[in-house]
Amino acid sequence: MHASPQASSSSGKLFDLLAGAEKLSRTRDLRAIYRSAAETAMRYLEGTYCLLFAVRFTPPDLTVGLLGCCVSDGTDTYWDDVCDGHSWLPVDPLLANCLHTDFGHAIARDGESWRIAFAVGALGQARWALELHSAHKPETRALQAMGLFLRCFENQHHAWEYANLDTLTRLLNRKTFDDDFERLIAAAELAEKARLEPERRDVEHTFTQPCWLGVVDIDHFKKINDNFGHLFGDEVLLRVADLMRQSFRSHDKLFRFGGEEFVVMLRNVSEDNVNSIFDRFRQAVEEHDFPRVGQVRCSVGFSRIDPRLSPAELLGRADEALYYSKEHGRNQVNGFDELIMRGQLRVTTPAGQAQIQSDIDEIFL
Repeated sequence: MHASPQASSSSGKLFDLLAGAEKLSRTRDLRAIYRSAAETAMRYLEGTYCLLFAVRFTPPDLTVGLLGCCVSDGTDTYWDDVCDGHSWLPVDPLLANCLHTDFGHAIARDGESWRIAFAVGALGQARWALELHSAHKPETRALQAMGLFLRCFENQHHAWEYANLDTLTRLLNRKTFDDDFERLIAAAELAEKARLEPERRDVEHTFTQPCWLGVVDIDHFKKINDNFGHLFGDEVLLRVADLMRQSFRSHDKLFRFGGEEFVVMLRNVSEDNVNSIFDRFRQAVEEHDFPRVGQVRCSVGFSRIDPRLSPAELLGRADEALYYSKEHGRNQVNGFDELIMRGQLRVTTPAGQAQIQSDIDEIFL
């Protein structure tokens, strides 16, 4: 007895879905996790394009932010890494219907094609939504299988968060710094080559502005803990982390190094704008009303990423600019290069040099 062509096709697609789940389980980069999930869904449901959203529920509003989209030309699928997820938009009825279910889906006719939406998460707790458009209406069992696959996506994302995010602030943690710093230096090198050789500019590397490393330190944070307690100190850290997300672009890398120190990595920012970007964040902290504590201030130092220098040297430059800010009144932003050009960056004391070296050794050794 032979299986029907339709049954064989369904089995083959199911094996493809299982292969996609296995590939997803080996994926460690966040954007690659998004891409792998979207491309697998496209192939399994024969989609023409799909959208992956982050979901935010702030009663009474339910909003979504686009993370990326995947398009098919009939042969291959292409992922567009929007890398945003923070431009929040209201949901339409189809998305709202699926998001009010437990790992459920909703489907509707859309002209000559079908529009299918999936909630990724338990009832009322979905953090993502996948919207897919297909010329064919999927069978119920195919939709159910996709729902199970998206549970794998959720689990893999949670595993990524556990390994890469600071447990308090949900910013990137210190142990992820080295790999991201190497990528930042590589991006700075590509930008420099593109700037110097525009005729050889690669289509995928059109950024020509510099990359930057900034170090942020909350002023007098020990006094906050001593005067108000660690509970309110943690609240200050949480609020500062939120202000960082609001002040910087969604694809800028934001880290908590531990204690009251944070690090920011910026790509493709002109020298004319970088100081104002960091100062906008400093002002946001100064103007924010922190519960019970009241006003909090921070100091910032930053340096341009010169790919000819070692990571330790680059971090040391940003640290020196930060120390200058703290030693000259706090609540200010200073860049290493500008301080050198103005003759305002003095030679550090042996004790200061030892502290900088200690910080560097702790991270890179």
